[in-house]
Amino acid sequence: MKPASPVKPAGLVLAGGRGSRMGGPTPKPLTPLCGRPLVAHVIARLEPQADRIFLAAPRDRGYERFGLTLAPDRRPGLPGPLAGIEAGLAALPARRPGEPERRLLVVPGDTPFLPQDLAERLAQRAGERPVIAVFEGRLQPATGLWPGSLLADLTRWLDTGRPLAIRAFLEEVGFDTAAIDATPDAPAGDPFFNVNTPDDLVTAEAFLHRTSRG
Repeated sequence: MKPASPVKPAGLVLAGGRGSRMGGPTPKPLTPLCGRPLVAHVIARLEPQADRIFLAAPRDRGYERFGLTLAPDRRPGLPGPLAGIEAGLAALPARRPGEPERRLLVVPGDTPFLPQDLAERLAQRAGERPVIAVFEGRLQPATGLWPGSLLADLTRWLDTGRPLAIRAFLEEVGFDTAAIDATPDAPAGDPFFNVNTPDDLVTAEAFLHRTSRG
């Protein structure tokens, strides 16, 4: 008998940021990268690794085009990605008795070179705490595998006006880490290369053009 296939997590793309460093009126995740919105590249990396994908993004801003379930912040006006993670955890189906823990693979909406095996690497360390990616000794707080059971703790954290940084919450509840290797599929081998500025966009486009030509 074949062993049961691992249960894929749900995916959450944090796409609510305005990206002021990019300039212009277009939200950063919708900025064109080689003919497609930046966030479309992220979604393409995530789709094979997740059983469904939520977009932590506002409604009526153009994100409906991707055909995914939107998980807008439940706290309009609250800055930072923690509110997006709360919305994603709240969107998970309710866990039934006897079912395994529901998990949410959280990634930023500006990282088009995510590892193809990210979910697998994080799941190897999965337990009762979030598992956060580490690359070359640097913690990637916005990239991790979160257990659905953390929703109540996160809601309480935000309700009481605690710090909005992901790392602050993680240090409060505790977390595990998973080291992610460098890859030839990303600029400078960095699978968490993120597009924050026009220069980053140029770098990403040049890399994609170069690799598409073989």
